[in-house]
Amino acid sequence: MLPSISPELARIAPGFRALSINVIAAPIRDAQVGEIALKEACQAVINGQPAWAQAHIDAWNTVLKAFGAKPKRTPCSAEALRKRVLKDGTMAALDPVVDLYNAVSLRYAVPVGGENKYPPA
Repeated sequence: MLPSISPELARIAPGFRALSINVIAAPIRDAQVGEIALKEACQAVINGQPAWAQAHIDAWNTVLKAFGAKPKRTPCSAEALRKRVLKDGTMAALDPVVDLYNAVSLRYAVPVGGENKYPPA
C-alpha cells in the first residue's frame, strides 16, 4: 500500500512532508525495545524536551484549523500524547510497534501512526 497526499493538503500546507516506512515480515527480536523507548520519550517530555515542541504542535494546529478541525476539542495525536504524559507522568506500554511510534511522536512532537498489518496487495 502506498500512501498519498491530498492535493488539498498540498494547497493548505505546501511545506508538508510525510514519511512512510513499510517493513515486510520483520520479527520482533526484543519485545522490550519499544517499552524502553517509550519510557525514555516520556521522561524527555517531562523534562521539557524538545524545547520547540509547543511551537511545532501549534503549527500542526494551524493546518488542522485550515481543514476545519477543532484542535482544542480534538488535539492531534502528538499533542494528546504529550498532555497525557504531562498529566500522568508516563504512558503504559501497549505493543512494541505501537510503543515505538508513540515514542517517536513524543520525542519529536509530531503525529505518528502505524499499522501492524496491511492486507496483501
